Amino acid sequence: MKERVSLNIRLFLVTMCIAVPVIAALFFTGIRERTSAKKERINELHADVEVEMSRIDTQLKFLRNSLANLVMDNAEFKHIADEDEEDNDFWLANQTVLEKINNQTAELDPGFTVFVYYPENGVFYNYKKDIGVSEFVRRQINEQAELSAYRQWSTIWCAGQPYLFFLLDYNNYYIGAWSSYENLLQGLQQNTDKTGEAGILQEKYLICDENGQVMVPAEDKDTWLSFGRNMYTDEEKNSWYYAGAISELSDFYLVKQISKTTLEEQLPAIGSEITVFAAVILLLFVVYGVCLYLWILTPMAYLKKSMEIIQQGELDYRIPELDNCSAEFDAVIQEFNYLMDHIKNLKIQMYEERLAGKETELQYLSRQIQPHFILNTLNTIYNYSESDVKTTKQLIRLTSGYYRYVVNVNSRYVQLGQELEHIQDYMRLQKMRYPNAFNYKVTCEETIKIVPIPPFIIESFVGNAIKHGLKPGKMTEIQVNVSKLEEFRILIQVKDNGTGFSDDSLDAVEEFLEKGIVSEELGVGICNSVARLRLIYGDKCEIRIYNQEPSGAVVDITLNLQKTKAV
Repeated sequence: MKERVSLNIRLFLVTMCIAVPVIAALFFTGIRERTSAKKERINELHADVEVEMSRIDTQLKFLRNSLANLVMDNAEFKHIADEDEEDNDFWLANQTVLEKINNQTAELDPGFTVFVYYPENGVFYNYKKDIGVSEFVRRQINEQAELSAYRQWSTIWCAGQPYLFFLLDYNNYYIGAWSSYENLLQGLQQNTDKTGEAGILQEKYLICDENGQVMVPAEDKDTWLSFGRNMYTDEEKNSWYYAGAISELSDFYLVKQISKTTLEEQLPAIGSEITVFAAVILLLFVVYGVCLYLWILTPMAYLKKSMEIIQQGELDYRIPELDNCSAEFDAVIQEFNYLMDHIKNLKIQMYEERLAGKETELQYLSRQIQPHFILNTLNTIYNYSESDVKTTKQLIRLTSGYYRYVVNVNSRYVQLGQELEHIQDYMRLQKMRYPNAFNYKVTCEETIKIVPIPPFIIESFVGNAIKHGLKPGKMTEIQVNVSKLEEFRILIQVKDNGTGFSDDSLDAVEEFLEKGIVSEELGVGICNSVARLRLIYGDKCEIRIYNQEPSGAVVDITLNLQKTKAV
């Protein structure tokens, strides 16, 4: 055998040849310059939002003070409240007040609305500017709500929209102003309208409440910001840098954000020395890639192809020895071939043992289901033999048919129609034992009566309904319904309107289905039937046992007839 160089040595040498130049190239070039530029740009973001917040606060302070001065010792405002609408003084004062309000509004940014409200005579100037907010003002004043909070600029919500609002009261009238946050933000957005390729603003303003939840714009309302940080990722997985400033006069934050992509595009480009380093690094990685391909990827692909051949069932296939591979791959090939020889022998042995064991288990479980019924049937025949010859003959005929089916079933599967006929014989016998205790009905679609199912599966659940579900002195209805859910899937349902399962029985059933633990609450027949279904169908069988409303027990067995578990 050839002396081969270890794969560890080869990879170590190649890695060292690449790592040293890469570290020297990346950590001592323009990365520091870009980092510094990014910090400066974020600081500019903070400065921009503070300037805009200061401008908004200045405007809010000016509006509040100017409205206070507007009504100070102004006789026209008082005339509106004191005079009657039919008086000339009222209409002259009305004209003067409207001019003053309009002049005051003209000095503000678009979107601000100044209003005056006289609750006694119902006069409301600028009511139609925003009926929703006007109604809010009227309701708060008329209901004598606590208005002190509105003497400073506050956030209110009307029709699901946030507004900036304040209110001053003067004896028998009120003056104030409002602006929707959308309007407040609109002017800022127009000055910062930087749209990306997908039509999304890459640099924009937001307005948040004092808890950090975005109020506007509406599409960002589900976003929460933490002002201890300066970056977040939205639902579209886009990263944003942001800075916020809180208003000195109100309870909102103004936030400016810029997408990470846009910010990085604004950073200075890497210098020519970085380009040279990048070219060197690229060349080194090409060398590394070629070595990796020849020494690792090619042998790995060869091993993978060989394993796929074995996976397809070619257990006699063995991996040939490779030229120019490392000592580790050569050892793996030899060890793998040895293990395949060993596995092939073990697989044959285990498969034969499994077949024998499961066949014995199936036979044992199947034979456990019928014997308990023999004594009850014979006892019923004996009871009728002296008093009712006709019924005795009928019992003997049904019993012989029942046990003929039991004795002659040697196959693991029978046709569904045969099994249902057997169930009907079984329930006829039970009906003769309990003539006034229950009625029964068996339904099945004709198209699925030929499908194969394990014998005696349904009988245990029907017997449980008769044994535990009958109500003394009342007629119980027992139904066996078989239906086709979809191609290769059928539902077998056994249900009654009797007493149903007790809570302890349901707990025992759930424990048996999930953990396989057999409780005294469960009968042998149910346990054996479930065990046989699990053994034959594996996870292709679904079993549900529950109570229905208002009373009665239900057993649902869903079988996948196409992909049964091989035994």
